[in-house]
Amino acid sequence: MIGRVVSTKSKNTSTVLVERTARHPLYKKTYVQTKKYLVDDQVGVKEGDVVEIINCKPVSKNKHWKIVKVVGKSLKEITEEKLKKAAEEVIAEVMPEEEKPKKKGKSSGTAQK
Repeated sequence: MIGRVVSTKSKNTSTVLVERTARHPLYKKTYVQTKKYLVDDQVGVKEGDVVEIINCKPVSKNKHWKIVKVVGKSLKEITEEKLKKAAEEVIAEVMPEEEKPKKKGKSSGTAQK
């Protein structure tokens, strides 16, 4: 199953939200069903990452899943990286870096004779 990490507050445990679409048998309307799973996290994921999880033997009372691999990064991180790059380019255009002249060192004022 593939889901999105929504919490990493506990050590070696993450909460993964898995979404699936279902269709009502009588009215034929499609809707989204979600379920949260407590997952054993040996990979070290961040909130917002898209991960693939598989069923495993129980690790604790509620943990019966483990993370196989990280499928994608969080959308928040990707957009932040793009915005930082764009901002750096705009700043470089508007304010080109100029070489500053070197300052001459001042002597202590006491000359030896």
